[in-house]
Amino acid sequence: MSSLVDPKDVTLRNFARPVQAVALSPDYKNDRSYLSGGLAGELILTSGGPIGTRATANTSSASQAAQGWLGAIGLGGNSGRDTILHSGEGSISTIKWSLSGKYVVWVNEEGIRFMRTNLFLDSADTELAWKRIGFVGKPNRRVWQDMAALWKARVEWVADDSLETDDDAIMSLNGHRDHSKTETTLPHHRRHKSGKEPKVEKVEKLVVGWGDAAWIIHVIPGEVFGNGRTGERSPGSIEVPHQ
Repeated sequence: MSSLVDPKDVTLRNFARPVQAVALSPDYKNDRSYLSGGLAGELILTSGGPIGTRATANTSSASQAAQGWLGAIGLGGNSGRDTILHSGEGSISTIKWSLSGKYVVWVNEEGIRFMRTNLFLDSADTELAWKRIGFVGKPNRRVWQDMAALWKARVEWVADDSLETDDDAIMSLNGHRDHSKTETTLPHHRRHKSGKEPKVEKVEKLVVGWGDAAWIIHVIPGEVFGNGRTGERSPGSIEVPHQ
C-alpha cells in the first residue's frame, strides 16, 4: 500500500499466495484497514501494521498465537493483524466497499456475498460488525461451472443523487426541456429539505456484471425486532429486483 501524497507512507505485506482483489477501508487514514482476497478463497481483513516495513500475513492460528505471546513479553512488535472473515467458496475476484462504508460486497466462484462492516455502528450494535447479510448464487448453467473462476466480476455501487429522473430521460429523448416544470429534477438543481427530520437509513444499490449475466441488487439496512434496545438486531438484508 503506497500513499499518493506521502512517499514514506508505504506498507508491504506478503500473503504468500496470489492476491486478486484489494479494497481499502473508506476510513483507511485512521484505521489502516483493508480487505483482500485471491486464489486461496479467503476474504481477509488486515488492520494496523507499521509504515515503511515488510511483514508476512499471520492468518494461521499458530502465527496469531505466537504473535500474541511475543507481544505479551515485549518482543512481538506491531506487525498488524489479519483476520479471515470468510473462506471455502473458491477464488475471490472482486471486493468493493459501499459508498457509505457500511457494507462490503465480494464475488467468489459460488456467487455474490454481502457483509456489514464495522463502520458507523452504534455502541449497541457492535456485535453486528462483519456479519454476513446476503448471498446471490451464480446461474445454474453448465458454462458457469467451467467459467465462474475465470470471469472477473465488475461491481459498481450506485449514487442515487447523481442519476437522472424519468423526466430527465424524457427530455433527452424529445430534445427539449420544459424549464418551468423539470429544471429542478436535474441532480445539481435538486434542493435538500431543511430542518430536523427523523434519521432514516437509505437502501444502497449496486450493479453487478459477471460473465454473461447482470444483477441490480438492493442492500436494506438492518432492523430491530422486539422492544427498543432489548430487541434483536439485524445487520441488514438484500433483495434482487432485477436479474
